[in-house]
Amino acid sequence: MQLTLSVVAIHTTSDMTTQVIFDLCGREKLVQELRDEVISVISQEGWKKTALYKLQLMDSFLKESQRMKPINIASLRRVAKEDIQLSDGTQIAKGVSLAVPKVWMWDEKFYEAPNTFDPYRFLKKRQTPGWGTHAHLITPSAKHLGWGLGNHACPGRFFAANEIKIFLCHGLLKYDFQLAEGSVPQFRRQGFALHADATAKISIRRRREEIVLEDITD
Repeated sequence: MQLTLSVVAIHTTSDMTTQVIFDLCGREKLVQELRDEVISVISQEGWKKTALYKLQLMDSFLKESQRMKPINIASLRRVAKEDIQLSDGTQIAKGVSLAVPKVWMWDEKFYEAPNTFDPYRFLKKRQTPGWGTHAHLITPSAKHLGWGLGNHACPGRFFAANEIKIFLCHGLLKYDFQLAEGSVPQFRRQGFALHADATAKISIRRRREEIVLEDITD
């Protein structure tokens, strides 16, 4: 059980974090806006869980990164336990394996300019009728299957979201990073899996933090 949990938890979180770093590279304006948000929120709220919830731009950026490059291209994998007939007449035989593709995460019926990376997309959708909490990183929906859906949505998504936000808070304040010269990350496909490019290289430079998170006790 512990090995199973490690397999489904560690590589998924590290993969998303890797992709997030790639998505930050070359977006200096966004990086500064995220830094400003971290400084403002942490200065007011302290270094606590409620502060992470108020990092709304970061939340939107992470959800957009996950939309553009999820951990896999299909979700809700199941095996039919009996013969099933769907409402449109489709027959599913017992023992057939099923999965739901995530193609509508890139469908213009649900997203304007779906193939364009927009870190502000879900920040704006928080105020859009019909979205509400569905615009939050941790909330799965039929429009965004990054965490799955329904009763079997990823139970570790709350922990993973906070873990990645904590990493980003430290990373943004302590480092500048950019893609190494000639490095162009490409998604790696393996079956249903869609991996961040483990061969891509980035350049990292230490910077002086505006606030030192380790010194904040509240």
